[in-house]
Amino acid sequence: MSELAQRAQISYERKPNTLHSFFALKFHDGDEDRAKVEAIESALNKAGIEITLMARDVEKWGNADIPAGKTLMKDYAFPAMLQCDCNIIEFSEKGVGLGMNGGFCYASRKPIYVIAKTGSDISTTMANIATEIVFYDKPNDLIEPFTRIVNNFPRVILASQSVFRKQQLIDSSIPFEAIVSNVDETPDKTKSFKNQLAEISMRKAQKVLEMTKARGLRLIVAADQNMVFNNVMYGKPKSISDARNLLIQMRGSEEIYFYTGNAVLLAKNDKILQSINITDISRVSFDNISDEKIDDYLKDDICLSICGGIQMNSPFIHLKEGRLSTAQGMTIEYAKEMMANLTI
Repeated sequence: MSELAQRAQISYERKPNTLHSFFALKFHDGDEDRAKVEAIESALNKAGIEITLMARDVEKWGNADIPAGKTLMKDYAFPAMLQCDCNIIEFSEKGVGLGMNGGFCYASRKPIYVIAKTGSDISTTMANIATEIVFYDKPNDLIEPFTRIVNNFPRVILASQSVFRKQQLIDSSIPFEAIVSNVDETPDKTKSFKNQLAEISMRKAQKVLEMTKARGLRLIVAADQNMVFNNVMYGKPKSISDARNLLIQMRGSEEIYFYTGNAVLLAKNDKILQSINITDISRVSFDNISDEKIDDYLKDDICLSICGGIQMNSPFIHLKEGRLSTAQGMTIEYAKEMMANLTI
């Protein structure tokens, strides 16, 4: 008995200097087309491109059925296309589905790369919506042009390994790669809280700019956060005991502040085209909960990786002023605004 088809699993986090592409071709049943796809995929992998293919990743080469009431294109292919960086269409042989595929990606502002055997006839419509057309004789001919495409593809780079900042990008459906800057994060305590955090976030962004200076257009996003309570700045608790003592002090307060320094750089090679460097503040309240509830909360040592030990999704923490994203770890709205300039 066949299994039921499931949506393709595509992570929004990309490996460094790679792309994830939807891949489409006019597919025929049989091993010949499967071998063709695998040869092309091998070449694309060498160029830094991973692919999602409906025949393999959803239909399991004919061993998974589309549930009643659903269609492959609308319920499986279109959502996958939106999660991918781009669309690669093998157009050596024309097909109605390929036109639907290209039209949807074009309307969704996803770059479309058409590949075809040398001498193939590319329709005027497909040629007009294609970002680039690449002809090839053998699959390995695709490695050089797609290596160039990967190196120059506009992307978001998170200058952090923070699981919370990664989750903010994932929740916003933004594909990204993460590069750790490993800069000195010692604050200049002669400066204000706001200036300290803005400066550290910019250190992170500029270091990643330097690390990626050989690459094309990209948006580098960095942040640094601390919590301020009773005019004292707190980072991540060093132990469960420290976290507990701080939470006991803060419970019942409506004057807990998250200071988040943000640095966003739109850059091409080693040139900064546009930048934002600002510290935002959000104020939260902490319900007057019991010692038992605090101890129950602390059973998960995730509190040791969060400023002040506070998770914003906790039922006893409430945003009172400012943006939720600021309290969560970075003011993601700045990156969203500048992404309008991150185009091919």
